[in-house]
Amino acid sequence: MLATLEHVVMKIFMFTWVRTSSNSWRGYPHPKGDAVVRSEGPNPCKVVLCGSGIVIGYGVTSHELALGGSLAHSLTALTQRGTDVTVVTAPGLTARNAQSRLTTQLLSDTDIVILSFGTFEILTLMPSRSWGAQLDALVTGIIARSSPHTQIFLVDCNTPKMSTFVAAYKQRIAQVAADFNNQIRSIAHAKERVHRVEFRPAAEDAENIEGRSRYQEWAASLVPEIVAQLPRD
Repeated sequence: MLATLEHVVMKIFMFTWVRTSSNSWRGYPHPKGDAVVRSEGPNPCKVVLCGSGIVIGYGVTSHELALGGSLAHSLTALTQRGTDVTVVTAPGLTARNAQSRLTTQLLSDTDIVILSFGTFEILTLMPSRSWGAQLDALVTGIIARSSPHTQIFLVDCNTPKMSTFVAAYKQRIAQVAADFNNQIRSIAHAKERVHRVEFRPAAEDAENIEGRSRYQEWAASLVPEIVAQLPRD
């Protein structure tokens, strides 16, 4: 009960902060809507990248310059195959409301699904079990609607540095992030075709993200672990 009340209070506070603070990321440019980004090559691998936070593309104006485009080019460089990445994202997208966006039509011929959720939920101190239940339901739905060969990757949760906040809050969100990642580990361990992707970028404030180069750096750290988990054929 206390954890739920804490989350409700922090959710109200963070919604207000995001909309009014000069340190909030919401005022930064970002791509609008979903998109498909391509890296040319033979036998294209079809990827769905879904989530919020790093998936949205704050600081750049197209998904080609954001994480989707960087993943496409990094995957092609490592696999020597073409890559088509469908980016499904929006500010405020959660594991719960993403269910309706990841349709059977979208997933039926997809090779890879990459999910990255949790940043805002961590900042609002959402109970980890509640968040884990929502992510588990999303993954279960994807398994049911996708091909038997589709591989699903859950990217570790991370948070901005939040330099303007007190130390006690920053310590608290670090613990919540660790609890969320334990949920990811449990889901990946319990389900076939589901993999956890460790992701440990240096914490930085949103205003310090250096646009395209930072997304290229993140993609380069994610792709080797993803490729290593793919079936050899």
